Amino acid sequence: MASGLKYLFLFFILILGPSPVTRAADPAVDSLRAILKSANSDTLRLRILLELSTQTFRSDPSAAISYAERARLLAREIDDETSLAYALKNIGLAYYITGDYFQVLENWQRSLEIFESINDRLGISNLTSNIGAVYFNQGDDPKALEYYLRSLQVSEQINDSLRIATALNNIGAVYFNDTSTHDRALDYYSRSLTISEQVGDPEAIGTSAVNLGEIYLDKGEFQRAILYFEKALAAYEQSGGNAPYALYNLGKTYAARGDYRKALEYHRRAFAVADARDARLEMATALVGIGQTQLLSQQYDQAVGTFKQALVLAREVGSLIRIRDAFEGLTEAYARQANYREAFRYQSLLNSIRDTLYTIEKDNRIQGLQFKYDIEKKENQIAMLNKDNALKEVQIQRALTLRNLLYAVAIFLTLTVAGVFYQYWFAKKSNRLIQEERNRSERILLNILPSDTAEELKQNGYVKAKRYERATVLFTDFKRFTEFAEHYPPTELVKSLDYFFRAFDEITSRYQMEKIKTIGDSYMCVGGLPVVDENNPVNAIHAAFEMVEFVKRVKMEQPEGIIPFEMRVGLSTGPVVAGVVGTKKFQYDIWGPTVNIASRMETCSEPGRINISVFTYELVREHFACTYRGRVEAKNGEQLKMYFVDRPLAEDPNIESEGHEAQTSVSPRN
Repeated sequence: MASGLKYLFLFFILILGPSPVTRAADPAVDSLRAILKSANSDTLRLRILLELSTQTFRSDPSAAISYAERARLLAREIDDETSLAYALKNIGLAYYITGDYFQVLENWQRSLEIFESINDRLGISNLTSNIGAVYFNQGDDPKALEYYLRSLQVSEQINDSLRIATALNNIGAVYFNDTSTHDRALDYYSRSLTISEQVGDPEAIGTSAVNLGEIYLDKGEFQRAILYFEKALAAYEQSGGNAPYALYNLGKTYAARGDYRKALEYHRRAFAVADARDARLEMATALVGIGQTQLLSQQYDQAVGTFKQALVLAREVGSLIRIRDAFEGLTEAYARQANYREAFRYQSLLNSIRDTLYTIEKDNRIQGLQFKYDIEKKENQIAMLNKDNALKEVQIQRALTLRNLLYAVAIFLTLTVAGVFYQYWFAKKSNRLIQEERNRSERILLNILPSDTAEELKQNGYVKAKRYERATVLFTDFKRFTEFAEHYPPTELVKSLDYFFRAFDEITSRYQMEKIKTIGDSYMCVGGLPVVDENNPVNAIHAAFEMVEFVKRVKMEQPEGIIPFEMRVGLSTGPVVAGVVGTKKFQYDIWGPTVNIASRMETCSEPGRINISVFTYELVREHFACTYRGRVEAKNGEQLKMYFVDRPLAEDPNIESEGHEAQTSVSPRN
């Protein structure tokens, strides 16, 4: 099984603490619902709502969130802090299943704060482990390790052996991510297994043992790997856990040793156990193992049939990893049979699924980086809001002081006129300082969000995501930036980027475009939102021309201390969704295929040229002379129609178009 799946399995168990919650049968949930209807006390209703959210968070996350939200409101109403903490925890669990990690952290951090306020160390241990799992899945290993170590510390304080084993296993998983620290992972997994065996919890034993087996399999120590996989198998059979996973690893190990008969025996046992449970993903995994072993033992006809069975199951459950494995096996099996036509067909399908997986992996990496960036911004925003609240407190206090002074003037007529004027001057100066601070906070918020969006946030406390049917996304990127980064001092590099991006900010503002973000040397902006502007494709290209000309001028004039870059520009027009990520720390961003296509346009452009998609071309062909480039291969093998924009058809005095030969704007034939 792929290592990624291994980690997913690991944390779906460990995230829940000592008693893993499996998906409840529908009759049990129906029974709880019936009891809830007739419950005659708030305490009983609260317990049932919490149990319903626990029972349904895997099978029906939306329902689980609804139950847990009801529990949260009821717990707050009857002042039950412990139940409130568990309600927030269960809300986070449901969001964890759906992958909404911002909601997960929001609820789990609040739950952790309550557990800390009531000194519930069991809850603290559980929540710190859970929060660590979020950071682990987002690729932030240092942050995950920080929370896991705290969970271990608290678990040791309360002497909870099973939670200690859980924390040790999670810490081991962090070190397993890096092959250079596998020895440390081995140490933590071994300590976890020892404690799990002392406690006698078969699920924990199975998890620790299977992790140890994978380390030894990776090291090529097959006999030791087999011993741990067999131990995991015995534990899983006792607990009713993931026995097919252990069996699959045993088959994989024997295949690596060249004992194909034994490998097939274990893979078939894995399939039988999974089939009895109707666990189709595990069935597909076992069939892939069988097919791979049949290939190794030159049973090509049988391998073809096995991989086709695996492909059917993998498609049923939507497992892209197993679909890829099946395509890979069928390609090799047909090639070994000299059936090159079928081999080519499956190779084409394999390439397609690999592109899809690559895109998903890349998006996940980007999402991980974005997640880390957003969390850091969120912490800064919290600090800013706290400061704003402090300013409001100062304002209230000043108002009370002024009122008291006026009462004093009325009561004590002996106060001099000079004293009255002094207090008036003092209050006026204080209010002016407070207003200046508030204005400064307002400017900071407007630097983060568009004005309309910022106003909506202040009015409602949140921003609804909006779809815009026609927006033009613009990307720029500096050629050979990595080489410059290796040869220029960091201070000079940052100074140069700031010089260019400040100019770009001014240009985009003039053309009613909204800057979204900069990523390294890449600049991203969009026209047509948040205020709808039907002329945004034309405005965006005018802005692109000004950017290009600015970069050319810098290269000719070479200001002191500024690196002269060359720049590519790409644009595309189409629908996007815009919204704000986070609840306390905000970032305005856009999503959708239009963003991806605009990025492809920039990547496939040339220095000093503006490359647009066919969607933008159809909207600007009456305004600009363009050169059709044909279908150009972009990333992941995509074939996209592209055009270079040469010059405006009606000359714009702000844009220089020298150096480009006039072209006739003609639609290409399909």
